[in-house]
Amino acid sequence: LYLDGLLKNSEHVTFERNGHFKSLIRNMKAIDDSDVSVPESLNRIMREYQKDGFRWLATMDSYGFGGILADDMGLGKTLEMISLLLSKKERGEDCSALVVSPASLVLNWQNEIQKFAPSLKVACIVGTLTERKALLQQMGHYDVVITSYDLLKRDIDRYQGKVFRYHILDEAQYIKNQGTQNAKAVKAVRSVQRFALTGTPVENRLSELWSIFDFLMPSYLYSYKRFKDLYETDIVKNGDKKKSEKLSRQISPFM
Repeated sequence: LYLDGLLKNSEHVTFERNGHFKSLIRNMKAIDDSDVSVPESLNRIMREYQKDGFRWLATMDSYGFGGILADDMGLGKTLEMISLLLSKKERGEDCSALVVSPASLVLNWQNEIQKFAPSLKVACIVGTLTERKALLQQMGHYDVVITSYDLLKRDIDRYQGKVFRYHILDEAQYIKNQGTQNAKAVKAVRSVQRFALTGTPVENRLSELWSIFDFLMPSYLYSYKRFKDLYETDIVKNGDKKKSEKLSRQISPFM
C-alpha cells in the first residue's frame, strides 16, 4: 500500500502492477466489500463496525500480516478477535491461539469465549506453579490458551517448542517499553500470526509504537536505532510533519 501510493504520486516513474499486486491493494482498501462471512452464530449479535473489525482481521490474516486493532475500550475488540478464531474453527482450520492479557482480564476472555463461541476449547493458565505446569502440559488439547503478562514471563520456558497459529496481546500497551520482561517474553513465543489489541498504541512516546510493531512484524519498522534516527527524533523534537505523514502511511494499513 505504501509502495502503491508512492508510485502513484510520483511524476517521474512509470510502472505496471501485476494481478496479484492489484488484488492485494484492492482487498486491503475495500474491507467493507470482503467476501469473508461472519460466523452465522454471531451475525445477529455483532454490530456493523464489529463486523468490519472481523473482516479487517480476516484480510490481514489471509495475507499473512499482523495488525493493531485499536478501537476504544468497550467497543468489542475481544468479540471481533473471537469471531476470527471461531470462523477458523468452523472451517476446520488451525485456530490455536495464545491470548496474553492483564491478569484482571484473563477470566473475562474465558467468559466471552464461552458465551459467544462455546465450540472453542479454552484454558486459563492461572493458579499455583504446580497447577500451571499441569495445564501447560495439556495445552495442546485446547483451541485457546489464556494467560497474563506476569505469568507468561514466569512460565516462558514451558512455551518453548510450541507454535501457535495466533498470538494475541490484549491491552498491548503492556509491552510499550521494549526492554521489559513483559516485552521480551511475548516476543519469545513462536506463532504464525500476531495481533495486538489496544485503544492506546501510543500513550507517551513514539517508541511505544515501535515496540508493538516489533512484536507484530519484527523489522518492519527497522531496528529501534534506525527508527529513532529516521522518524522519532525529528517527529518528537522538531515536529517534522513530512516524516510524521510518512510514518502514518507506513503503519496505517496495519492499524
